[in-house]
Amino acid sequence: MINPCGLKLGSQFKRKHMACNNITDILTQEAGRFGPEVYERIYATTPWVGLVKRGEFPSEIGDTISHLTYERSAPNSVADWDVIDVSDQDGQPGGNCLPTAVAVTIGSTTRTSQLKRRALEGPDFCAETLRFKFSLRQQLEKIIGVLAGYSQIEWEQRYRRDYSALTEKKCIVYSAYKTTGYTTTGTYAAVKATSILDQGVLNWAKQKLLRDGAGLSAMGRDNGAPVLTLVCSGETSDNIIFRNAEVRQDLRWGQPSELLKMYGVQRDYRGFFHVIDEYPRRFTESGGTYTEVPAFSNVAATKGTKSKINPAWEAAIFEESHIFDPTVFTSLIPKPITNPAPDFQFDPVTYLGDWRLKNILNRDCNPDGNIVYHRGILAHAPDPVHPERGFSFIHLRCDPTTVLADCSAALT
Repeated sequence: MINPCGLKLGSQFKRKHMACNNITDILTQEAGRFGPEVYERIYATTPWVGLVKRGEFPSEIGDTISHLTYERSAPNSVADWDVIDVSDQDGQPGGNCLPTAVAVTIGSTTRTSQLKRRALEGPDFCAETLRFKFSLRQQLEKIIGVLAGYSQIEWEQRYRRDYSALTEKKCIVYSAYKTTGYTTTGTYAAVKATSILDQGVLNWAKQKLLRDGAGLSAMGRDNGAPVLTLVCSGETSDNIIFRNAEVRQDLRWGQPSELLKMYGVQRDYRGFFHVIDEYPRRFTESGGTYTEVPAFSNVAATKGTKSKINPAWEAAIFEESHIFDPTVFTSLIPKPITNPAPDFQFDPVTYLGDWRLKNILNRDCNPDGNIVYHRGILAHAPDPVHPERGFSFIHLRCDPTTVLADCSAALT
Protein backbone atom coordinates (compact mmCIF):
# COMPACT_ATOMS: atom_id res chain seq x y z
CA MET A 1 0.00 0.00 0.00
CA ILE A 2 1.26 3.47 -0.88
CA ASN A 3 0.14 6.54 1.09
CA PRO A 4 -0.50 9.90 -0.64
CA CYS A 5 3.04 11.10 0.24
CA GLY A 6 4.59 8.19 -1.60
CA LEU A 7 5.80 6.30 1.51
CA LYS A 8 5.35 2.56 1.63
CA LEU A 9 3.25 1.54 4.63
CA GLY A 10 3.24 -1.78 6.41
CA SER A 11 4.99 -3.78 9.09
CA GLN A 12 8.30 -3.51 7.22
CA PHE A 13 8.37 0.33 7.40
CA LYS A 14 10.58 1.67 10.20
CA ARG A 15 11.91 5.19 10.68
CA LYS A 16 15.70 5.26 10.90
CA HIS A 17 16.88 6.80 14.20
CA MET A 18 20.03 8.84 14.54
CA ALA A 19 22.64 8.03 17.19
CA CYS A 20 21.87 9.80 20.46
CA ASN A 21 24.08 10.73 23.39
CA ASN A 22 24.11 8.46 26.40
CA ILE A 23 22.28 9.68 29.48
CA THR A 24 24.41 10.23 32.59
CA ASP A 25 22.75 9.99 35.98
CA ILE A 26 24.78 12.76 37.62
CA LEU A 27 22.45 13.05 40.62
CA THR A 28 22.50 10.59 43.49
CA GLN A 29 19.34 8.79 44.57
CA GLU A 30 18.85 7.81 48.17
CA ALA A 31 19.25 4.10 48.87
CA GLY A 32 20.09 3.87 52.54
CA ARG A 33 19.83 7.14 54.42
CA PHE A 34 22.22 9.98 53.45
CA GLY A 35 23.20 12.74 55.85
CA PRO A 36 21.45 16.12 55.50
CA GLU A 37 24.47 17.93 54.00
CA VAL A 38 25.83 17.67 50.46
CA TYR A 39 29.51 18.62 50.31
CA GLU A 40 31.65 20.05 47.52
CA ARG A 41 35.42 20.07 47.00
CA ILE A 42 36.79 23.37 45.72
CA TYR A 43 40.06 24.60 44.24
CA ALA A 44 42.62 26.84 45.91
CA THR A 45 42.39 30.44 44.77
CA THR A 46 45.08 31.58 42.33
CA PRO A 47 45.71 35.19 41.27
CA TRP A 48 45.52 34.95 37.49
CA VAL A 49 41.85 35.73 36.83
CA GLY A 50 41.96 38.70 39.19
CA LEU A 51 45.29 40.15 38.03
CA VAL A 52 44.86 40.06 34.26
CA LYS A 53 43.04 43.08 32.88
CA ARG A 54 39.96 42.45 30.77
CA GLY A 55 38.55 44.47 27.93
CA GLU A 56 36.10 44.07 25.05
CA PHE A 57 37.06 42.64 21.68
CA PRO A 58 35.86 45.09 18.98
CA SER A 59 32.91 43.93 16.88
CA GLU A 60 32.65 43.83 13.10
CA ILE A 61 36.41 43.93 12.37
CA GLY A 62 37.17 40.23 11.86
CA ASP A 63 38.72 37.70 14.22
CA THR A 64 42.20 39.27 14.36
CA ILE A 65 43.20 42.77 15.41
CA SER A 66 46.57 44.52 15.22
CA HIS A 67 47.96 47.29 17.39
CA LEU A 68 50.71 49.74 16.54
CA THR A 69 53.30 50.66 19.17
CA TYR A 70 55.82 53.41 18.48
CA GLU A 71 59.14 52.37 19.96
CA ARG A 72 61.63 54.50 21.89
CA SER A 73 64.46 56.29 20.13
CA ALA A 74 67.73 57.13 21.91
CA PRO A 75 71.36 57.98 21.03
CA ASN A 76 73.30 54.83 20.16
CA SER A 77 76.80 56.26 20.17
CA VAL A 78 79.11 58.05 22.61
CA ALA A 79 80.21 60.83 20.26
CA ASP A 80 80.60 64.26 21.85
CA TRP A 81 78.60 67.30 20.85
CA ASP A 82 80.07 69.64 18.27
CA VAL A 83 82.13 72.51 19.62
CA ILE A 84 80.86 75.93 18.65
CA ASP A 85 83.71 77.70 16.91
CA VAL A 86 83.25 81.47 17.02
CA SER A 87 86.25 82.12 14.78
CA ASP A 88 85.74 83.69 11.43
CA GLN A 89 83.86 81.23 9.21
CA ASP A 90 83.50 83.52 6.24
CA GLY A 91 82.99 81.46 3.11
CA GLN A 92 81.99 78.28 5.03
CA PRO A 93 78.59 76.69 4.12
CA GLY A 94 76.18 77.95 6.75
CA GLY A 95 78.91 78.88 9.17
CA ASN A 96 77.77 78.72 12.79
CA CYS A 97 74.16 78.74 11.63
CA LEU A 98 74.31 75.21 10.20
CA PRO A 99 75.54 72.63 12.77
CA THR A 100 75.91 68.99 11.80
CA ALA A 101 72.60 67.17 12.35
CA VAL A 102 72.16 63.72 13.87
CA ALA A 103 69.37 61.74 12.23
CA VAL A 104 66.77 60.52 14.77
CA THR A 105 65.16 57.29 13.62
CA ILE A 106 61.51 56.43 14.23
CA GLY A 107 60.43 52.80 14.63
CA SER A 108 57.19 51.03 15.36
CA THR A 109 56.08 47.48 16.16
CA THR A 110 52.86 45.87 15.03
CA ARG A 111 51.45 43.16 17.32
CA THR A 112 48.49 40.95 16.51
CA SER A 113 45.94 39.27 18.74
CA GLN A 114 43.79 36.34 17.62
CA LEU A 115 40.50 35.20 19.17
CA LYS A 116 40.58 31.81 20.90
CA ARG A 117 37.65 29.89 22.31
CA ARG A 118 36.71 26.82 24.31
CA ALA A 119 33.31 25.11 24.38
CA LEU A 120 32.43 23.18 27.55
CA GLU A 121 29.54 20.77 28.01
CA GLY A 122 28.24 18.88 30.99
CA PRO A 123 26.69 15.41 30.72
CA ASP A 124 23.20 14.80 29.32
CA PHE A 125 20.71 13.85 32.02
CA CYS A 126 17.03 13.02 32.07
CA ALA A 127 14.84 15.52 33.94
CA GLU A 128 12.27 12.78 34.59
CA THR A 129 14.55 11.32 37.27
CA LEU A 130 14.74 14.54 39.30
CA ARG A 131 11.67 13.70 41.35
CA PHE A 132 13.43 10.67 42.82
CA LYS A 133 16.62 12.38 44.05
CA PHE A 134 17.27 13.33 47.66
CA SER A 135 18.19 16.94 48.62
CA LEU A 136 17.63 17.87 44.98
CA ARG A 137 18.28 21.58 45.36
CA GLN A 138 21.57 21.05 47.19
CA GLN A 139 22.77 18.55 44.61
CA LEU A 140 21.94 20.87 41.71
CA GLU A 141 23.70 23.79 43.41
CA LYS A 142 26.82 21.68 43.95
CA ILE A 143 26.81 20.57 40.31
CA ILE A 144 26.74 24.22 39.18
CA GLY A 145 29.62 24.87 41.59
CA VAL A 146 31.64 22.06 39.99
CA LEU A 147 31.03 23.48 36.51
CA ALA A 148 31.92 27.01 37.64
CA GLY A 149 35.15 25.66 39.17
CA TYR A 150 36.01 24.03 35.85
CA SER A 151 35.55 27.38 34.06
CA GLN A 152 37.77 29.05 36.64
CA ILE A 153 40.57 26.53 36.06
CA GLU A 154 40.23 26.95 32.27
CA TRP A 155 40.68 30.74 32.56
CA GLU A 156 43.62 30.42 34.95
CA GLN A 157 45.42 27.95 32.68
CA ARG A 158 44.72 30.15 29.65
CA TYR A 159 46.11 33.28 31.33
CA ARG A 160 49.23 31.49 32.61
CA ARG A 161 50.04 30.20 29.13
CA ASP A 162 49.27 33.51 27.42
CA TYR A 163 51.42 35.48 29.87
CA SER A 164 54.28 33.03 29.38
CA ALA A 165 53.91 33.20 25.60
CA LEU A 166 53.81 37.00 25.48
CA THR A 167 56.56 38.03 27.92
CA GLU A 168 59.44 39.37 25.87
CA LYS A 169 62.09 38.52 28.45
CA LYS A 170 62.69 34.90 29.44
CA CYS A 171 65.35 33.17 31.47
CA ILE A 172 66.43 29.61 32.17
CA VAL A 173 68.03 29.72 35.62
CA TYR A 174 71.44 28.01 35.43
CA SER A 175 75.09 29.03 35.70
CA ALA A 176 75.05 31.14 32.50
CA TYR A 177 71.58 32.61 33.06
CA LYS A 178 72.73 36.14 32.20
CA THR A 179 74.04 35.12 28.78
CA THR A 180 72.92 31.92 27.10
CA GLY A 181 70.02 31.43 29.52
CA TYR A 182 68.52 34.86 28.81
CA THR A 183 66.48 35.66 25.69
CA THR A 184 64.44 38.62 24.49
CA THR A 185 62.79 36.84 21.56
CA GLY A 186 59.73 35.62 23.46
CA THR A 187 60.92 32.01 23.60
CA TYR A 188 63.04 30.15 26.15
CA ALA A 189 66.61 29.14 25.43
CA ALA A 190 67.10 25.42 24.76
CA VAL A 191 69.18 24.79 27.88
CA LYS A 192 68.54 22.89 31.11
CA ALA A 193 67.72 24.71 34.36
CA THR A 194 70.06 23.67 37.17
CA SER A 195 69.18 26.10 39.97
CA ILE A 196 66.24 27.40 41.95
CA LEU A 197 65.06 30.98 41.46
CA ASP A 198 66.82 33.21 43.98
CA GLN A 199 66.93 36.87 44.95
CA GLY A 200 70.07 37.56 42.96
CA VAL A 201 68.38 36.51 39.71
CA LEU A 202 65.35 38.63 40.59
CA ASN A 203 67.49 41.70 41.31
CA TRP A 204 69.21 41.31 37.94
CA ALA A 205 65.87 40.92 36.15
CA LYS A 206 64.30 43.83 38.02
CA GLN A 207 66.84 46.31 36.70
CA LYS A 208 66.22 45.17 33.14
CA LEU A 209 62.48 45.66 33.61
CA LEU A 210 62.76 49.08 35.26
CA ARG A 211 64.92 50.29 32.36
CA ASP A 212 62.12 49.19 30.03
CA GLY A 213 59.43 51.16 31.86
CA ALA A 214 58.06 48.58 34.30
CA GLY A 215 58.25 51.11 37.14
CA LEU A 216 55.40 53.05 35.52
CA SER A 217 52.98 50.14 35.91
CA ALA A 218 54.32 48.59 39.13
CA MET A 219 51.57 47.33 41.43
CA GLY A 220 53.01 48.90 44.58
CA ARG A 221 55.57 51.31 46.00
CA ASP A 222 57.89 51.56 48.97
CA ASN A 223 58.96 55.12 49.84
CA GLY A 224 58.19 56.11 46.28
CA ALA A 225 60.28 53.35 44.69
CA PRO A 226 58.43 50.83 42.50
CA VAL A 227 57.89 47.34 43.94
CA LEU A 228 57.45 44.62 41.30
CA THR A 229 55.16 41.59 41.61
CA LEU A 230 56.46 38.03 41.59
CA VAL A 231 53.90 35.29 40.88
CA CYS A 232 55.31 31.96 42.04
CA SER A 233 54.55 28.84 44.05
CA GLY A 234 54.67 28.80 47.83
CA GLU A 235 57.74 26.58 47.68
CA THR A 236 59.61 29.05 45.48
CA SER A 237 58.62 32.00 47.68
CA ASP A 238 59.88 30.20 50.79
CA ASN A 239 63.16 29.30 49.08
CA ILE A 240 63.78 32.92 48.07
CA ILE A 241 63.10 34.26 51.55
CA PHE A 242 64.32 31.64 53.99
CA ARG A 243 67.42 30.42 52.14
CA ASN A 244 68.79 33.96 52.16
CA ALA A 245 69.49 35.57 55.55
CA GLU A 246 69.80 39.00 53.93
CA VAL A 247 66.28 38.77 52.51
CA ARG A 248 64.85 37.49 55.80
CA GLN A 249 66.12 40.63 57.52
CA ASP A 250 64.76 43.01 54.86
CA LEU A 251 60.99 42.58 55.08
CA ARG A 252 59.31 45.92 54.46
CA TRP A 253 55.75 47.14 54.78
CA GLY A 254 55.24 48.35 51.24
CA GLN A 255 52.10 49.82 49.76
CA PRO A 256 50.61 47.18 47.43
CA SER A 257 47.69 48.00 45.18
CA GLU A 258 44.20 47.21 46.41
CA LEU A 259 44.17 44.31 43.94
CA LEU A 260 47.19 42.69 45.59
CA LYS A 261 45.73 43.17 49.07
CA MET A 262 42.96 40.78 48.01
CA TYR A 263 45.62 38.04 47.94
CA GLY A 264 46.93 38.81 51.42
CA VAL A 265 49.96 40.80 50.22
CA GLN A 266 51.15 43.33 52.80
CA ARG A 267 54.94 43.24 52.74
CA ASP A 268 57.58 43.35 50.08
CA TYR A 269 60.74 41.26 50.07
CA ARG A 270 63.74 43.12 48.63
CA GLY A 271 61.62 45.05 46.15
CA PHE A 272 59.10 42.31 45.27
CA PHE A 273 55.58 41.45 46.36
CA HIS A 274 55.18 37.67 46.42
CA VAL A 275 51.79 36.48 45.10
CA ILE A 276 51.31 32.74 45.50
CA ASP A 277 50.07 30.63 42.60
CA GLU A 278 49.07 27.22 43.94
CA TYR A 279 49.14 25.57 40.50
CA PRO A 280 52.11 27.01 38.57
CA ARG A 281 53.16 25.39 35.33
CA ARG A 282 55.60 22.53 35.85
CA PHE A 283 57.59 20.61 33.28
CA THR A 284 59.74 17.66 32.42
CA GLU A 285 62.88 18.38 30.39
CA SER A 286 64.81 16.57 27.68
CA GLY A 287 67.61 18.13 25.67
CA GLY A 288 66.55 21.67 26.53
CA THR A 289 62.91 21.04 25.54
CA TYR A 290 60.31 21.50 28.28
CA THR A 291 57.02 19.57 28.28
CA GLU A 292 54.24 20.84 30.51
CA VAL A 293 52.75 18.39 33.02
CA PRO A 294 49.01 18.81 33.77
CA ALA A 295 48.29 19.86 37.35
CA PHE A 296 45.22 17.61 37.59
CA SER A 297 44.31 14.05 36.69
CA ASN A 298 40.95 12.26 36.71
CA VAL A 299 40.23 9.10 38.68
CA ALA A 300 37.09 7.11 39.38
CA ALA A 301 34.69 8.38 42.04
CA THR A 302 31.69 6.58 43.57
CA LYS A 303 29.71 8.00 40.64
CA GLY A 304 31.55 9.32 37.58
CA THR A 305 35.07 10.71 37.96
CA LYS A 306 36.85 13.24 40.16
CA SER A 307 39.88 15.45 39.62
CA LYS A 308 42.86 15.25 41.95
CA ILE A 309 46.33 16.74 42.02
CA ASN A 310 48.42 14.91 39.44
CA PRO A 311 51.27 12.99 41.16
CA ALA A 312 53.45 13.58 38.08
CA TRP A 313 52.90 17.34 38.47
CA GLU A 314 53.84 17.18 42.16
CA ALA A 315 57.01 15.29 41.28
CA ALA A 316 58.05 17.52 38.34
CA ILE A 317 61.24 19.40 39.27
CA PHE A 318 61.07 22.23 36.71
CA GLU A 319 58.72 25.12 37.45
CA GLU A 320 57.78 28.45 35.87
CA SER A 321 57.55 31.77 37.74
CA HIS A 322 56.81 35.28 36.47
CA ILE A 323 57.45 38.89 37.29
CA PHE A 324 53.92 40.06 36.63
CA ASP A 325 53.06 43.39 35.07
CA PRO A 326 49.41 44.23 34.33
CA THR A 327 50.28 45.93 31.04
CA VAL A 328 51.88 42.89 29.38
CA PHE A 329 48.55 41.97 27.83
CA THR A 330 44.82 42.61 28.10
CA SER A 331 42.25 39.84 27.77
CA LEU A 332 39.77 41.03 25.13
CA ILE A 333 36.45 39.18 25.42
CA PRO A 334 33.89 39.36 22.59
CA LYS A 335 30.68 41.22 23.22
CA PRO A 336 27.59 38.98 23.07
CA ILE A 337 25.78 39.20 19.74
CA THR A 338 22.25 40.40 20.40
CA ASN A 339 19.60 40.96 17.74
CA PRO A 340 21.73 42.27 14.85
CA ALA A 341 18.63 42.71 12.69
CA PRO A 342 14.83 42.76 13.34
CA ASP A 343 14.29 39.44 11.58
CA PHE A 344 17.42 37.81 13.01
CA GLN A 345 16.61 37.01 16.63
CA PHE A 346 18.35 34.48 18.90
CA ASP A 347 19.50 34.08 22.48
CA PRO A 348 22.86 35.84 23.06
CA VAL A 349 25.91 33.82 24.09
CA THR A 350 28.28 35.17 26.73
CA TYR A 351 31.95 34.25 26.44
CA LEU A 352 33.00 34.23 30.10
CA GLY A 353 32.16 30.56 30.63
CA ASP A 354 28.70 31.16 32.11
CA TRP A 355 26.89 27.82 32.25
CA ARG A 356 23.40 27.58 30.74
CA LEU A 357 20.98 24.69 30.87
CA LYS A 358 20.19 23.54 27.33
CA ASN A 359 16.99 21.76 26.30
CA ILE A 360 17.20 21.09 22.56
CA LEU A 361 14.19 19.39 21.04
CA ASN A 362 14.93 16.60 18.62
CA ARG A 363 12.49 14.07 17.17
CA ASP A 364 14.81 11.13 17.66
CA CYS A 365 16.87 11.98 20.76
CA ASN A 366 14.77 14.47 22.75
CA PRO A 367 11.17 14.51 21.48
CA ASP A 368 9.66 15.56 24.83
CA GLY A 369 12.29 18.11 25.82
CA ASN A 370 13.15 16.35 29.07
CA ILE A 371 16.81 15.58 28.31
CA VAL A 372 18.98 18.53 29.30
CA TYR A 373 22.65 19.42 29.69
CA HIS A 374 24.82 22.40 30.62
CA ARG A 375 26.96 24.31 28.12
CA GLY A 376 29.41 27.19 28.47
CA ILE A 377 31.55 29.10 25.99
CA LEU A 378 34.85 30.84 26.79
CA ALA A 379 36.53 33.15 24.28
CA HIS A 380 39.17 35.85 24.38
CA ALA A 381 42.04 37.40 22.47
CA PRO A 382 45.28 38.09 24.39
CA ASP A 383 46.08 41.63 23.30
CA PRO A 384 49.81 42.41 23.81
CA VAL A 385 50.42 45.94 25.11
CA HIS A 386 53.86 46.06 26.79
CA PRO A 387 55.42 42.58 26.56
CA GLU A 388 58.80 44.11 27.39
CA ARG A 389 57.63 44.73 30.97
CA GLY A 390 57.12 41.03 31.80
CA PHE A 391 59.71 38.41 32.76
CA SER A 392 59.29 34.62 32.85
CA PHE A 393 61.65 32.07 34.42
CA ILE A 394 62.04 28.30 34.29
CA HIS A 395 63.95 27.01 37.29
CA LEU A 396 64.30 24.05 39.61
CA ARG A 397 61.64 23.53 42.24
CA CYS A 398 62.73 22.41 45.68
CA ASP A 399 60.48 21.52 48.59
CA PRO A 400 60.99 23.59 51.75
CA THR A 401 63.87 22.49 53.96
CA THR A 402 62.75 20.15 56.72
CA VAL A 403 64.50 19.62 60.06
CA LEU A 404 63.14 16.53 61.76
CA ALA A 405 63.44 16.29 65.54
CA ASP A 406 64.39 12.93 66.99
CA CYS A 407 62.24 12.38 70.08
CA SER A 408 63.28 8.73 70.62
CA ALA A 409 65.05 9.57 73.89
CA ALA A 410 61.88 11.08 75.33
CA LEU A 411 59.93 7.94 74.45
CA THR A 412 62.16 5.55 76.44
